[in-house]
Amino acid sequence: MYNYSYDGKSNSEGIYSDLACERRRADISDEGVEYCKKNCSVGSWERLRIKSESAKRMIGRPMGVYDTLNLSRLDCLEEDEILDAQEEIARRFCLLCGEGNIIPARILVVGFGNKSLTPDSVGPKSAARIKPTLHISRQEPAIFEDLECSEIAVLCPGVSAICGMNSIDTVKAISDNISPDLIIAVDSISTSSPERLGSTVQLSDTGLFPGGMGNLTSPITRDTMGVPVLGIGVPTVMDSRAFGNIDYNGAPLFISPREIDEITDNAAEIIAGAINQTFGLFA
Repeated sequence: MYNYSYDGKSNSEGIYSDLACERRRADISDEGVEYCKKNCSVGSWERLRIKSESAKRMIGRPMGVYDTLNLSRLDCLEEDEILDAQEEIARRFCLLCGEGNIIPARILVVGFGNKSLTPDSVGPKSAARIKPTLHISRQEPAIFEDLECSEIAVLCPGVSAICGMNSIDTVKAISDNISPDLIIAVDSISTSSPERLGSTVQLSDTGLFPGGMGNLTSPITRDTMGVPVLGIGVPTVMDSRAFGNIDYNGAPLFISPREIDEITDNAAEIIAGAINQTFGLFA
């Protein structure tokens, strides 16, 4: 296991998680919370909808929809299981766009994270597998029309410690320039449960708070970007306090499994394949 210290915020149990379905309280009788679980071909979907300010405060997440796909460990998936997971997420993309009245003629896919730090590489790895089409539409409009897909642009803003810029500034500048109908933000996220580590994909219509491992930075949301934002993340690290009092010089740690390379590779294959299948070129 790899170890990472952090100073992020945690839930009421003191253990940090980016998964809304983990942060929900046992009592979901609040009228502002809707929760359901449904089996699918590759595992199960959990849907959590936060509808009120009281529910927002109780769960500690913005109001909106959080869809969580529970799979087997990603590094153990066979090729046909990866394809099935792509199809499940592709259908969920269509559902979220339909519920949000989003017509995604032009899309900006943003891969957040540090490609040199494996647990934080889901975003860059996913972005590298997306097939961009915006340049075809601009350079060869007749060819693009025959493709019958969305205009897709891809961006990897990097982390501020390397590029010296805040991610939101980079994404905002590009978004203002190309005027997308939808931003899809991909990142590595955290879990508080061993069974969800490297085996879960969360989609949300509330956007994304890049920074990773509890260090929340400026959000990438409809409010900050001016367009709808779908966030998608895979938990690649876990708060060590889920195992007990594990810390480094008094600071909690994040841990990740030894198989993190295979986990992030398959996560990127699933996410990029789902995006290409739903909006772009899938062949």
